[in-house]
Amino acid sequence: MTTADSAGVSALVVTDLASIPDEPPPDIIYRHKVRLIESLRVLWAHREIVYTLAERDFRAQYKQATLGILWAILSPVATLVVFVVVFSRVKSFGSEGVPFALYAFVGILCWSFFATSLGSGGNSLLTNKALLAKTQFPRECFPLETMLVGGLNTVLSWVPLAILFVIFGRAPAWTTVWIPLFMVIEVVFAAGITLAISSIIIQMRDLVQVLPLIISLGLFATPVIWPFSKIPTSLHLAFGQHVHRAVVDGHVVAGHWVGGITVNPQMIYGFLNPLGPVIDNARRTMLLGLSPDWKLVATGAVGALLYLILGYRIFKRFEVNFADIA
Repeated sequence: MTTADSAGVSALVVTDLASIPDEPPPDIIYRHKVRLIESLRVLWAHREIVYTLAERDFRAQYKQATLGILWAILSPVATLVVFVVVFSRVKSFGSEGVPFALYAFVGILCWSFFATSLGSGGNSLLTNKALLAKTQFPRECFPLETMLVGGLNTVLSWVPLAILFVIFGRAPAWTTVWIPLFMVIEVVFAAGITLAISSIIIQMRDLVQVLPLIISLGLFATPVIWPFSKIPTSLHLAFGQHVHRAVVDGHVVAGHWVGGITVNPQMIYGFLNPLGPVIDNARRTMLLGLSPDWKLVATGAVGALLYLILGYRIFKRFEVNFADIA
């Protein structure tokens, strides 16, 4: 490095290489100021990159497969066959008067989009690390393009659903017009979770092994094969002198006991896991012909939006060191 003295003559300054840090200071990385509005504008300006990457991955996904694009249809059908064989006779699940295969397949379609988005999108930064270090477009293009590929596969999976309607002599109710609204809520929720997980996996590689397990467990924690109505709408929690009685009885106090508070577990679950309201209302409108449960839909929408804001902030906070540690 050279500097100029008072006479304007350049002088050579020797810098100790040991004083130069190997990585940026943590305060620069983890106190990176996030500008969400500006980031969204930049992302929109680069939307063509998302489409291009999605087309590349969609073509590559089935290029070497003998059955090709038919796998997008066969995969959810195979899952349905397993569920029908294993769970169709379990009376505790119930299907609200709808054939179990039709009832379960609606849940499978909703879940498969989320699971595919999270599974592929969570690892998207690692699988594209070569591009990550050489390009300047927004890094969130990688998780979002995998979600677009998952969306295309889900659209193809609606073909077996139409066949199931024909087999059981049914037709979607007119209230099916609300389905796009529920899909928007699911996309918002999936985008928030996928963006957050993809940025965290870069920091913690062990999550690559843990993520498939989490997705597998999430299948049974989400009302895919069981009705959302299994979650109670009212739960009374007692305090003070009633707590002792509840412990002695060996169960949580339910009903309308004097004292304590009453909560709605469905609303709490719908806020924490917006997929619950999405799947439940998809079945209500498409299969049962009922109007959406607007309170539950609103709860899921608020939860999904908060997931997106938080997930995007986490992604942008960690983005500055993706190329260094990928």
